[in-house]
Amino acid sequence: MTVYRYQFCDLLTDRPVAELDLSGVSFDRRIGQPGSFSASFPITNPDSAELAAKVAGRYDGRLRRGPGRTIVHVWRGSEIWGSYIIWSAEPSCDERGRISLSLDGASLESYLYHREIREDLEFRNADQLDIARGLAAHMERERPIGLELSGPEISGVYRTRRYRSSEAATYGERLEELAEVVDGPEWMIRTRPERDRRVREFVVDLRMGQDITEHVFAQPGNVLSWSYPADAGDTATSWRARGDTPNDDLSEESEPSLSDTWEDPAYRKAGWPLLERTVDYQGITDTDVLDDYARWRASRTLGASRFPQVTVRLGEDTSFSPANLGDRARLTLVNDWFPLVRGRPSFSKSWRVIGIEVTPVSRDDGQEAATLIFQEETEADPERFESEDSGATAVLSPVHPEAA
Repeated sequence: MTVYRYQFCDLLTDRPVAELDLSGVSFDRRIGQPGSFSASFPITNPDSAELAAKVAGRYDGRLRRGPGRTIVHVWRGSEIWGSYIIWSAEPSCDERGRISLSLDGASLESYLYHREIREDLEFRNADQLDIARGLAAHMERERPIGLELSGPEISGVYRTRRYRSSEAATYGERLEELAEVVDGPEWMIRTRPERDRRVREFVVDLRMGQDITEHVFAQPGNVLSWSYPADAGDTATSWRARGDTPNDDLSEESEPSLSDTWEDPAYRKAGWPLLERTVDYQGITDTDVLDDYARWRASRTLGASRFPQVTVRLGEDTSFSPANLGDRARLTLVNDWFPLVRGRPSFSKSWRVIGIEVTPVSRDDGQEAATLIFQEETEADPERFESEDSGATAVLSPVHPEAA
């Protein structure tokens, strides 16, 4: 049986604080955004209460350990499957007198959303990977959490970005925005053991994972359950990005900067209605940058949003772990919804895995399972997204009012 253990450490120094035998554990990882962690710890005697207090802290008027300064490393065998900052801890007692400690946290990426950029920064015509690493390095200048910068040296994509202290934006928000453009970078923080220490690696790349590696999941087989939701409630077929006003003189009337309107003509030809969205980007006045954001949104439009999920049984030596996010996985389903057609599966697709939710083995549940979140891909080729001003045949193009 796969053995999980939960090692709690000080966030800044990574010095061990305690190990708890947790129950009801659930954790997840995502590319470019924080993943969540939740668990509980039964308190059955004074010794277990003292152990829990090392993680949750007890209020005594002094600044002791507790949420906000404690991290838990989730070990699966000899590998670390995630590192999570504990943001909340709640000891409680039920009507039968049973005491337990509830813990909630988020992966190390969440720390970047708690740190504001409090100094003006400018990157002029810089490779976007250098911008991402520059943001992480600037954050690490004060009270560092030990991030080591990793990834290829260049992406070949150059951008200009200006970040002002007055905008009070976080490093996480700016990294998220940097990724939300066509050919934008992907990033995450990975923790791995190295000799007698744990390395926290800030990884940024044009695209995470490997296309040539394919993990296989099938029903019947190691697939426990699946879902394939389609949701058009938050979708759009026409996109704009809105920034700040370029006029610093508050006495004069001015309007926010706006991108062009971007849409994929394929949806109009297919009979889709006009569904419009404008997304705000604080601190941006450059219309070219706003065009990049709107263009990225339009390039990811799938009509109804589909994020297929599948829950699989993990083997002792599973080929897929959170470190493999971005890899492709082949999913083959045979059931009443996806029947065999002429003796062959009607559903067999290869998708990128962009998220994983893990339910470890515990005292209460011996079934180790993981829910994989896939990225359904558009049929459009992002490399062919051209402005109609370029004279090329455009898959995606800005729509000007006079041409509508």
